[in-house]
Amino acid sequence: MGWLEEPLGRALLADELALVEGLLSEFPPFRTSLGVAPQSYGPLLSVVAERSRVGFAMAPAAGHGLGGEPGMTPRPRRLVWGLPEALPFASGELDLVVLAHSLEFSRSPYRILAEAERVLAPGGRLLVLTFNPLSAFGLVHPLLRRRYRQGPWPGRFLSSLHVRRMLESTGLVPEGSRYAFLRPPLRAERALRAVRFLDRLPGRRRLPLGAVGCVQARKDQPGVTLLGPAFRAELSGGRHPGMPAYPCDSLQ
Repeated sequence: MGWLEEPLGRALLADELALVEGLLSEFPPFRTSLGVAPQSYGPLLSVVAERSRVGFAMAPAAGHGLGGEPGMTPRPRRLVWGLPEALPFASGELDLVVLAHSLEFSRSPYRILAEAERVLAPGGRLLVLTFNPLSAFGLVHPLLRRRYRQGPWPGRFLSSLHVRRMLESTGLVPEGSRYAFLRPPLRAERALRAVRFLDRLPGRRRLPLGAVGCVQARKDQPGVTLLGPAFRAELSGGRHPGMPAYPCDSLQ
């Protein structure tokens, strides 16, 4: 059974869907969009596609346990093949790009953001969803990252502030941050129901304590991508040695 089929995974995905739907509802329908997410995040990819006239989806392996079971998760519509570090789109072709948990499981997260900046048209929007180290999930992450190969635990959690700085390094302009799922990472369904009141707290989307942070950014002007110092270090081979890659067996 995949992680998103467990009670905790289902509850987390449902709140992520509600967050993305709410953010995209603030804009008129986009002309073209791309959603990049694990294949088991098919419902989220569908939400992104429904908010555009032509919606594409990319489902790379995104860490142990987030890719879904082989042959069990349906393929999204308009599925394109490739990696988020090298998007198969022309420069300025897309009006919306949504990256769901792509940065945490990549050895080249700055390259992913640079590719998103390249394919976005002027005025285009980018949503970046990452697991939040400042949440209850983040508190137990150091204890579980080597114990479990399923779920978010093998990835590198990134705070919204960190993501905003990464976006600025690639020339994109952060517009705001929202958060999803204030409940702790309880595995039992009865325990999760007992803390559902946290999902009804006023202003919870702005509390930087959610398990998932979502940073919204825009592309102001076309032109040369500005490379920050962290991006230049990555290109020169000085990236973090402990970062997980896209493993070949991540869907097994």
